[in-house]
Amino acid sequence: MVNHPFKNLSRLALAACVVGLGAASVVAQSAPSTAAPAINPSRVDIFGGYSYFGAHGTLQPLGANYSSIDKGLILSGAYYFNKYAGLESIYVGHFNGNNDALSTISGGVIFRAPMDHYTLFAHGLVGGGRLDGPNSASPQYQNPYKWGPALTAGGGMDYDLPFLQHRLSLRLFEADYRFVHADFGPYTAPPTTGTMGGRANLNGVDLSTGLVAHIGTILPPPPVTYACSVAPATVYPGDPITVTGTAANLNPK
Repeated sequence: MVNHPFKNLSRLALAACVVGLGAASVVAQSAPSTAAPAINPSRVDIFGGYSYFGAHGTLQPLGANYSSIDKGLILSGAYYFNKYAGLESIYVGHFNGNNDALSTISGGVIFRAPMDHYTLFAHGLVGGGRLDGPNSASPQYQNPYKWGPALTAGGGMDYDLPFLQHRLSLRLFEADYRFVHADFGPYTAPPTTGTMGGRANLNGVDLSTGLVAHIGTILPPPPVTYACSVAPATVYPGDPITVTGTAANLNPK
């Protein structure tokens, strides 16, 4: 029987997401109704966490397969123009795979749907990928790092945490499809030289999770108000009158 580690890890990640959603629902239901509302939507979101890359691709014309990479990190920043749309930049580093490594830097648009305690988002990005491999234990089968175009599309879900005035969220999951093309130059059959050359069209799925920090807010501050009261309520000609004014929602600046 052929073992498919990527399928098994994908099922495990999916199960973890389901458990996370269930736990989040229990927390939301058990929270008191007097809890402060979440600061939503934010102006800037900063995300950092763990990322797994399930690679599917071969080096042509050799036909050597790339492997999935279990170790990785992801960092991203999103700036929103309004409640629903903004721009995002992402760095993803997948290091020390079985026979390869991949890092990508991308930027593009992001859309979100903020709800009570949850936020759904989707994004599409373009950028560059730094790929090496697929390398073997033999020094004759080596390809150095090479930059090439990268495309990313995907989305995920965040859950607002009741800490720091709801300025922190748990990214329950982020699932991205990623495509990277790298041209290592003319193919040379090993072991003639130390590099193989060839072309790689690598695609796969990034599965990520981590924490999101929310900065600022889209909603404008409440307007300044001024209320007046007059005393006494009943007066006669010549009686003194006291008028008291109270301002609210003042800007500290």
